[in-house]
Amino acid sequence: MSVTPLALLLLAAVYQGQQTGPDVPVPDGQEMKRRVMSAMKTSEKDLENFSCMVRDEGQELNSDGSIKKQESSLKEQFFVKGVEIDHTLEKNGRPLSPAEAKKEQQKVDKEVRKYSDPKQAEKSRAHDEKEVDVFLRAVRLSSGRRTSNFKRSILMYDLSGDPAFHPRNLEERFAESLNGRIWIDEESGMVAELRFETIKDVKLGGGLVANLHKGFWLHLIQERQPDGVWITKSVDGSGDARAALFVHARFRFKEQLDKCHLFSVSTHQTLHDPNNSDVGPSQP
Repeated sequence: MSVTPLALLLLAAVYQGQQTGPDVPVPDGQEMKRRVMSAMKTSEKDLENFSCMVRDEGQELNSDGSIKKQESSLKEQFFVKGVEIDHTLEKNGRPLSPAEAKKEQQKVDKEVRKYSDPKQAEKSRAHDEKEVDVFLRAVRLSSGRRTSNFKRSILMYDLSGDPAFHPRNLEERFAESLNGRIWIDEESGMVAELRFETIKDVKLGGGLVANLHKGFWLHLIQERQPDGVWITKSVDGSGDARAALFVHARFRFKEQLDKCHLFSVSTHQTLHDPNNSDVGPSQP
């Protein structure tokens, strides 16, 4: 799986000028949503310094919770002008075949060339920022309180759908159906952790096209790097959905950060071949 644009709200870099400390009043939810959005818009360039190995796992479950089908992948994830590029190296525990690796390399090189164009990159970022903005407008942050994690001041809020928000499409109905908690690094304005679940069904086409059932949950954790850049450490979730009138699936997924290293890319560089790489999978 590839993490959806929702996950971009967790990729916020340092938001300068914020006062912190136990005597400073906890910002209200509206103020924190503005900080998160502002931090996101300044974070993309810092992500370009990193390349990370990411492991994806997806499972389709039987009604009793046993595994019906399972898929996994190992990919290199990096950013070009703030746009995420995924380079698949393995599928289901096996390296890509030479033909698959060549096809994957061509896809990645094409994406690198495309998003090295500032106009194309800006278009992609604007789309992602719009989705995050809709998410933030659809939810309400309340009961803010200050806590700490590894000597950093963290603000924790209850998260729920905003009753004043009127959803018009599937993405907005999804955000409006959530209930959970969010943890925000007070200094940077970036979300350190997010937990939520849907408290009602989310329907497409009145439920005739698709229906994501109540109880879908997601947990996302961010990890701060030594230079202050925050990178997604893990995303996992589970749910129950129905497509059309016949396809009913229970599913579970997980994306786990394996390792990261400093990396840069330009239109003049050819990305390494996955079968001849100095950035391979971690040894067990």
